[in-house]
Amino acid sequence: MGFFDSLDGNLDDLVGNLNYLKKKLVTESQEIKKAARLRYELLNEERKLSEVFEKLGKHQYHALKGEVSNLDVSETLQEIERLESRISSLKMGLDLSEKTSGISFTEENSSQDAYESSSIFVRDEEDQGSIIFIEEDEDENR
Repeated sequence: MGFFDSLDGNLDDLVGNLNYLKKKLVTESQEIKKAARLRYELLNEERKLSEVFEKLGKHQYHALKGEVSNLDVSETLQEIERLESRISSLKMGLDLSEKTSGISFTEENSSQDAYESSSIFVRDEEDQGSIIFIEEDEDENR
């Protein structure tokens, strides 16, 4: 009977560990989702800023050639300032999000003959870190 008591205790420990991991994964996935949303917004704002600079550059080009441009320069400059301010605040929010979560992600991709492998190194404030390997088989017969 000692075997079954030991097995029961081990299963209880396993269930406890799995519950802890579940809670940790839910929390961290929410943090990752938040950081991804911030990165997406940041990329969109940087794209908009690039487009505004392109319009300003076209205006300047036409002005140098002596052609007329109907671009409102003061409004364009205000738009640039607004976008730069938004980008700065998004970067600060992203930095703060990464610092408060305590997790940093590093991705490495490597291709080999029959399969492709990706690894993600996850560092948590509570432990030394973990490496997660994800392999995708291209050869279905393996």
